[in-house]
Amino acid sequence: MGESNGSTSLRVALISEQRSNYLQLGYSEEDCAALTHDGEIQAVLSTLKNLGHQVTLVPGIESLVQQLAAGKHKCWDLAFNMAQGFHGPARESQVPALLGAYQVPHTFADAATMALCQNKANTKMVLNHHNIPTAPFLVIPANEPADSLSKFTTSGLQYPLFVKPVTEGSSKGIDTFNKVKNPAELEPAVQQLKSKFPAEDVLVEPFLSGREFTKPSADFTNGIDGHPDLEFASRWSKSSRNKLILRDQDLTHPQVQAACRVSLDAWKVFGCRDAGRVDIRFDSDEPDAVPNILEVNPISGLLPDHSPLPACAESNGISYAELLEAIIESALGRCDSTFLTNGSS
Repeated sequence: MGESNGSTSLRVALISEQRSNYLQLGYSEEDCAALTHDGEIQAVLSTLKNLGHQVTLVPGIESLVQQLAAGKHKCWDLAFNMAQGFHGPARESQVPALLGAYQVPHTFADAATMALCQNKANTKMVLNHHNIPTAPFLVIPANEPADSLSKFTTSGLQYPLFVKPVTEGSSKGIDTFNKVKNPAELEPAVQQLKSKFPAEDVLVEPFLSGREFTKPSADFTNGIDGHPDLEFASRWSKSSRNKLILRDQDLTHPQVQAACRVSLDAWKVFGCRDAGRVDIRFDSDEPDAVPNILEVNPISGLLPDHSPLPACAESNGISYAELLEAIIESALGRCDSTFLTNGSS
């Protein structure tokens, strides 16, 4: 490690797939929806360099495998993981698993947490075990024959229902057909999802009609954990800053307090680290509405003026550079000093 501008200069491997590369290979915008925006990578890269760190860009898991095999990781102090993965039901866990195997300190959650949170059904099972509210649900297996789907129309869940792929994020597979108003609409909706994601199970749960929040969480002092949520203007607005409603002035609202409370419970139960977010939706607009955890995101977008995490930080007086530096400091707090390079610069 060296010294720069009065602070520790680290050798940082910035790991992330580049969306433009996959688009050039012929994948669709929806295929690439979860991948990091090229502008997001550039924002993180330039900010880390401005903070005095020496940054090596590692463009995805294939490049990471090559660099690990060549021993190049031995001169990294830290991996800043932005990789979402592209193949497989536990794709978000693949890069953390490799980093863990090679004992490379890294930001955000470990492989076990990433894999668990990627599967929404498994997430809900853990939430149920810990008595953290989440909507009742059933899972339609990917290999369920089409002619047997009728048995799920009498599952006991109350209509309207909401159906979605069990391991997708970034609103992939979400459209108007996902809200199922009666048994006659269930089979066509499930078939539509199965045709788009043939290898994925389908999650079925009651449609929650109340307000939806995302609660950014952080593990560092003076962070954003004590501040209220951002509210989604609609179910389809999760990737657009201009459709988020800031609720920073509404700390005393009972629903905001309830959403903060259950999101923090979930964050701790899953062992999330450094920063991320939890999505919550209330089951109604009544005073006694229950905040249900929709999903836990142990790795969250970092696109300035767009992603909820930096948006919430900014609204609470935390600059983008301060957010990234705090994430790094949080990750370094887990490191045994022997994992850092031998004081070389």
